[in-house]
Amino acid sequence: FPLHNFRRLALLMHELRVVKTDLEIELLKEAVDITAKGFRRTLRFLKPGVTEYEVEAEWAREFIKRRGKFAYTPIVAAGKNNCVLHYLQNDQVCKKGQLLLLDVGSSYANYNADMTRTIPVSGTYSPEQRAIYELVYRAQEAGIRATRAGNPFFASNSEASRVLAEGLAELGLISSAADTGGLRRFFMHGTSHYLGLDVHDVGSYGPLRPGEVVTIEPGIYIPVAADIDPKWWNIGVRIEDDVLVTDGDPVILSGGAPRQIDDVEALMRTIS
Repeated sequence: FPLHNFRRLALLMHELRVVKTDLEIELLKEAVDITAKGFRRTLRFLKPGVTEYEVEAEWAREFIKRRGKFAYTPIVAAGKNNCVLHYLQNDQVCKKGQLLLLDVGSSYANYNADMTRTIPVSGTYSPEQRAIYELVYRAQEAGIRATRAGNPFFASNSEASRVLAEGLAELGLISSAADTGGLRRFFMHGTSHYLGLDVHDVGSYGPLRPGEVVTIEPGIYIPVAADIDPKWWNIGVRIEDDVLVTDGDPVILSGGAPRQIDDVEALMRTIS
């Protein structure tokens, strides 16, 4: 067919999906809001002795009640399980003193949320858990600040990684802020992906544009190891939020789920 020009339709469709319309943003906001309500329900339910699958069931009840469903298989990881990136068994008991990592998102009208929170089973973070959590929070804040129109897609990853490396060096967990191998040992994934009709949605990974929605999700995972002080063992923390790129400051769509450490503890005390 010499008079025809054949091109892959997928690439054109991908481009159409990257920048969201106002209606798409509203649907994403609803998916995120359902997810935030599920998180608050979990805080009311959580206490030492409940199982990971019981926690998952609380999320399911809240999602179904609000016409949502799981956007992906939920990760409900207590204790050492929170150092496993894609832990899916969800069958262990949540014990006093442990952290519970919750990577759960609702799907609503085919649009998907993706959110992670890490909370103390007993309602209070230990000093070591608090130190790692606050480091991850600072890294996420740096990543969110970099999520601005015109910046490279991976600017958030660069900024978050810089903060994590500096913090891990200060805590003595890596040799220096320039120790990239040490950083990758404790932070082995990127901070961002597109969000929309798929949880890991399609996109060009070029400069950010207003209307794009991306995740910002730094984490630190410290399993048992002979060369690590035992006080750090089995501390896995990830904080993930869904962020809308605008003409100005980025908008955290998932702000309805508290992520600051003092807010989480205060809410758990209020509920208990």
